[in-house]
Amino acid sequence: MERYLSESVEPVHADSFFSVGLSGEIHERLSFEYFDPEGYYRKVIRDQGLLEKETEKLASNMQYFLDKERVEINKERVKSRVDYCDIFTKGHSEIVAVIYLIDFAGRFHDGVNQIETWLEEEEAPYDFEIIWRFPVGTRVTEIDTALSFEIYGDLVMLWADEGDEVGGYERMEFELPNVMMDTR
Repeated sequence: MERYLSESVEPVHADSFFSVGLSGEIHERLSFEYFDPEGYYRKVIRDQGLLEKETEKLASNMQYFLDKERVEINKERVKSRVDYCDIFTKGHSEIVAVIYLIDFAGRFHDGVNQIETWLEEEEAPYDFEIIWRFPVGTRVTEIDTALSFEIYGDLVMLWADEGDEVGGYERMEFELPNVMMDTR
């Protein structure tokens, strides 16, 4: 019965927020929303043991996918790490969210910096949005991605609609505000 309940859970939306620090630290909050008509996750949330097991499994699965990605900051490979995972109900609806906090870091320098990512190409299974928040005063100079995007000063908004081709090679180039940075 529990397996049937978990199989009835359907992903419907995702969003991500990246916060970029001058130090090179990047913190991501990733949220997946699911339609849960049979109440599988509500049942999990009510049982602390089940909740711990489920969030450990979800975090491990997410780490597996992050380990398959290639991310480079200024041509140096960086490793993403899941630091937190939890499940939240969305009011009195049949929608639940699984939230991940993910961290990675690289070295920025004066002049143009770049973040490159190689992802598996796929068709977006649902709509999603991504926001990159750079330090105030950052100038985003170039973006290469299959996603739709807009640049608003030091904010970058990216998105895809269900069915869009996504993934592959992505690159963002940017110049940080003139402050003391590691120039190694």
